[in-house]
Amino acid sequence: MVPFGQLDVGMSPPWTAEILAKAERQLLSKGSAWKPVVWRVDAPGCSPAIWKDGSHLKGLRRWVAGLQIRRERRCLASLASLHGFPSLLPVSCNMGFLTTFLPGQELDRSRFQMDPEGFAQSLRERVRAMHARGVFHLDLKQRRNILVDSEGGLHFLDFGAGWAPGWLCRSLLGYLLAFSDRQAVLKWVARWAPEQLSLADARSLRRGLLLRRLWPFTPHRDRGERAAIEQALRNDSGSRSRGGSGDSD
Repeated sequence: MVPFGQLDVGMSPPWTAEILAKAERQLLSKGSAWKPVVWRVDAPGCSPAIWKDGSHLKGLRRWVAGLQIRRERRCLASLASLHGFPSLLPVSCNMGFLTTFLPGQELDRSRFQMDPEGFAQSLRERVRAMHARGVFHLDLKQRRNILVDSEGGLHFLDFGAGWAPGWLCRSLLGYLLAFSDRQAVLKWVARWAPEQLSLADARSLRRGLLLRRLWPFTPHRDRGERAAIEQALRNDSGSRSRGGSGDSD
């Protein structure tokens, strides 16, 4: 079975630069002075696609956006054929690239709580699969970057902040980069399904919150994480107390 959201790969006429130039465009993000514009593009006979384009930028801003585009393209190339991520399509240039369009809705509390155990497991599995390819997203704390398709499958979007470092940087910084992605996942689990937070999760999230205090530029806003951590620690303490009482009997 072909994964939902990636049916266009090999099952419809391929996109070409000529087709892209004539395609109908719908603005999804106007970008910024330093970031590319994001379009949904549609053409007869082709499945919808996403075009990221920084060709309108000039000077230093164009150079910075070009670095971001090349970095994101490298991330997606490293994730090729992996379910749950956009696929690169064979149309690109120095200041833009084309990917599959993944239909769905942003992950939110109501969807998460329909299957908290399943979504918590899926988030962890997506992160592990991504890290196994040497790719780090680094912006999973934004809900808009986690999509739920019509079948309940999870997809990670927008690798604009992502990084697929070489072996040297990965060996030096890989643990911290992976820690950042895992902390983002634990944040959603703690907020929306605190009962799915294990003791190891609670301790890891507590370390992450302590480290956040060292970063004064974007202060952390607690939305239930601390309460979830304390509850997981209390549950473990209570379990050990009951176990000790049972042994003494």
